[in-house]
Amino acid sequence: MLHLCRLASAVLATGVAACATPALRAPSERDIDFVRGCWVQKSATGETTEAFLRLLPNGEALAGQVADVSTGDWITVATFAFARAGDSLTFDARDMPQQAPYTRTDPSRLAASFDWARAKRAGKLAAFAGPAPSRNFLFVEGGNDRLSIWAVSAEPASTLIFTLFEGERDGCD
Repeated sequence: MLHLCRLASAVLATGVAACATPALRAPSERDIDFVRGCWVQKSATGETTEAFLRLLPNGEALAGQVADVSTGDWITVATFAFARAGDSLTFDARDMPQQAPYTRTDPSRLAASFDWARAKRAGKLAAFAGPAPSRNFLFVEGGNDRLSIWAVSAEPASTLIFTLFEGERDGCD
């Protein structure tokens, strides 16, 4: 079963005018391409597949959905669209719909209650803040063929962390 909720306290673009080859995108500190690809979430015991996530190019976004397959059915539990520029994302997750885009923020600027996010950093970490005045955030961590996505609701009395996906590369890309 897909676990959706946990509680917890220069390379420049190149191209020649006469050439039809599209210009390459310059990498930046906002690079979100590490989320691109196909991912699978498995159970800790038995390595049973619980969920799939595909984040593939769709126009100016890397878009896709998390599908819970633990019951034998393909049930969409979350959808994502990460802007290729890395500056924003929209998502919709079962029981926590999001209407407005989240904007990229520096994880080190967030309150001390998010020290767990910096401590987990094993690769790239991207943080996105919900529209003001909400205290909702989305963290994405990737590296070593692993990807984790958490939604965080930081209320004054407590911090709720919803694990939206936690898995490994599956190889469709």
